[in-house]
Amino acid sequence: MSPAAGDKKYFLWFSDVHYDPYYSTKDAYRAGDNSEAVCNSNSVPSMGRVGCDSPKALVDSALAHATEVAASPSFIVLSGDSIRHDVDRIYASTDHEGSENRVKSEVQIAAHSDYHTDAMKTAGDIIKDLVALFDNAFPGVEIIFSIGNNDIVPDYYLQLPTNSSNMSLTSEDSGMLGIIYNALQSDDEEELSIYNQLGSQKRSRSLLSATDSATFLKGGYYSRVLPDGLTVLSINTVLYSSFFGPDPLNADDPGEQFAWMRNTLMNIRERGNSQAIVVGHISPSMGSFRHSQLWKEKYINIFYEIIQEFDDVIIGQLFGHLHSDEFRVGTGTSGIPSSLSTPLLLAGSLTPVHGNNPSFRKVFYDGGAAKDNHSYKLLDYESHRYSKSDNNTGDWSKLYTFAETYGTATEEIKMEGLSANVFRSILRSMEDNQGSMSPTFNSFLLHVNSGSEGDAKAPLTFDDCDANCRAEWLCTLSGTTTVSQYNKCLLQKKRSSRHIQKMGSSRLMIGVAGAAMFAAAFLFVMMLRFRKRREKDQYESPASIEGTEIGDDGML
Repeated sequence: MSPAAGDKKYFLWFSDVHYDPYYSTKDAYRAGDNSEAVCNSNSVPSMGRVGCDSPKALVDSALAHATEVAASPSFIVLSGDSIRHDVDRIYASTDHEGSENRVKSEVQIAAHSDYHTDAMKTAGDIIKDLVALFDNAFPGVEIIFSIGNNDIVPDYYLQLPTNSSNMSLTSEDSGMLGIIYNALQSDDEEELSIYNQLGSQKRSRSLLSATDSATFLKGGYYSRVLPDGLTVLSINTVLYSSFFGPDPLNADDPGEQFAWMRNTLMNIRERGNSQAIVVGHISPSMGSFRHSQLWKEKYINIFYEIIQEFDDVIIGQLFGHLHSDEFRVGTGTSGIPSSLSTPLLLAGSLTPVHGNNPSFRKVFYDGGAAKDNHSYKLLDYESHRYSKSDNNTGDWSKLYTFAETYGTATEEIKMEGLSANVFRSILRSMEDNQGSMSPTFNSFLLHVNSGSEGDAKAPLTFDDCDANCRAEWLCTLSGTTTVSQYNKCLLQKKRSSRHIQKMGSSRLMIGVAGAAMFAAAFLFVMMLRFRKRREKDQYESPASIEGTEIGDDGML
């Protein structure tokens, strides 16, 4: 059962769609670490495959299922990386030139290449096409768009406008941000681009308003006040990434986004009738894939200072990027403050490129009834996934509901919904039980890849997640934000594990010794009793019957 609510509403949350309209063509994206994946053949599976990004058929299928299970969402969240990987690979002369794994110097070369302008324009066209698919499936529903590292070209590279203090920026002043801004506007009667001849659809409304241009063209961020009073802040987390470039002019506050966050959250608090959800792409935490630090440390500190200052205003933090169903929560020994009332929620991806099942979430929230002074709260969520069978057919279904799955781990779910306290209780219940995997950790592994067993080249099995694997997960989920914090956590986990092993060995030795002592004492007592019995038999033999003596065995 989901937590009770006075005015229960819901929204849809899609992340890492990685829409690739070029799937099955010569320009389709194929993951560089999956040499077996075939994405550029006209005989590929229509719904996509591991090693390739999302084809249109998969996006259409996801939206069709979403309209069935969530016909009237309050709004829709797209938390970054909406378009395929490596758009510039379409134009690059070699795979290496268009690879997302380039070193910094190669990124600079790609950013100043002859094809850079064409690649940026194509990225904008793909965004425009994807948003039209969502708009047509859910006409009139507010769509919150957040920028991911693959939504810009090259990957992680974003040249901010130099005159950012000028509030009259135009899309031409803002490079890639201007292209994305235009892509989020409504269609006019201009001639469709060459790309749009692939079959994109038109839409009649804009995602961004004229007032959004001041912040979006400056740094790729904006806010939206929804009809029920809830405010959503869409922030550009790429600016804080460990891989972001080039270095911005205002290194302390790229795009002046932090100052804007403070002002926006302060205004919400002063209004007194609203609260906020923060939506971004890259979470300020450690990554679970390469165990790398996702944000630069100085930006991590500033971000959490703001979140902590406005903890009473913020009811949720939504991120993506890792393509897996995860969370982060402060525990008192990590970078994320344990005083925060909200955890970081990370959604799985729609693209199956890394072996996970395509997925999206339906998130329930308390709609902030006026009688409660507009107090909002995230209550629960459902995860829906697409799973293929052996004959390459598949279907969408609900994978799990958060409250039903983790309700046995903490009673707080009934009252607090998706609070930090709930996730701290879940984290504690994920700890090993005498060196064995806990049932709660087992549930987490079942869902982390949206019910998938992983890439065919590296299938995920529970046997693969040994004590070291579980320690790595726990240190990642427990809110470490830097490499040093993560390594310190791992060291403590290993020491604790060795202590438990020693305690177990000691208990075993004590148990064996105790058993041996008990056996020796038992034998000693039995020998004494045997001797006494022998002596008693010799001096007090029973009287004979009819002159026949009864022997020691009691038989005649």
